[in-house]
Formats: sequence, structure tokens, C-alpha cells
Amino acid sequence: MDAFDQIGINVWNLIAQIIAFVGFAFLFWRFALKPILRTLDARSERIRESFAAAEQMRRELQATEARNEQLLVDARQEAQQIVANARQASESTLARAREEAARQADEYQSRAEQTLRQETNRARQELRQEIADLAVTAAGKIVRRELDPAAQSRLIQETLAEAGQPAATND
Repeated sequence: MDAFDQIGINVWNLIAQIIAFVGFAFLFWRFALKPILRTLDARSERIRESFAAAEQMRRELQATEARNEQLLVDARQEAQQIVANARQASESTLARAREEAARQADEYQSRAEQTLRQETNRARQELRQEIADLAVTAAGKIVRRELDPAAQSRLIQETLAEAGQPAATND
């Protein structure tokens, strides 16, 4: 120990200081450093968990955005399909209405033509009958005294045959 005395170091003081330092280091590590490290570790873990939660939220947000985008695309397609279907239905309805209108117009025209033909034929028949009656009356007045009833009937039939009308028999 003389060597330490020669350089001015008191060994007992050195040992006491070493023991005090070791004691201080042990107490510092046990009561200060260990809780500080636990707190830092816990804070590190919370930060790690926060980053993991943030990453999870980011992934969920991206997935939600992708779903929303797909829903938007689907909605647009569905809207376009609805518009196309409505347009097609309206065109189909319009075409059916046109066809029905054309059919009804043809039917009305056909009925009108048929009615016109019937009325024309009836008017012709009535006119021929009236002409025949007038001819018979006029001829009867002129030749009443000169022709007998059989000759009158024969004369009427000849006149009608010449006019293109089938001869009507007088009973």
C-alpha cells in the first residue's frame, strides 16, 4: 500500500469511494434506471403499437377507398344500364304504338273503303231501280194502251239487260 501512499492516494478512502460508487450505481440502476428503462420500453411499445395501428388504419382506408371506387363504378354502370333499358323500353313502346296506330289506320281505311263500296253499290242499285221505275212509268204512260202486261215485262227485261243490270222479274 505504500505505492499508493507515494502517489497521494489513500487506499481506505479509495475503497470507501469504490463501495459508495458501486452502492450508488446499484441503487441508481435498481430505483432510477430500471423504472426509466421500463418507461422507455413501454413508451417504445406504445409507439410501435401506434405505428402498427396507423398502418392497419391506412390499409383499411385503402381497402375502403377501393370498395367505394368499385361501388361508384358499379353504380355508374347500373345507371347506364337503367338508362339504356329505359331508352329501349320507350323505343319499343313507341314502335308498338306506331304499329298499332298504323294497323288501326289501315283497319279504319279498310272499313271506310268497304262502307264506301257498299254505299256506292246500294246507291247504284237504288238509282238503277229508280231509273227502271221511271222508265217503266214513262213507257207505261206512253204505250199503256198499246202493250199488254207480258210485252211490258219483256221490254223492261231487255232494257235492264242492255243497261248491264240482271233482269228483275215482276210478279
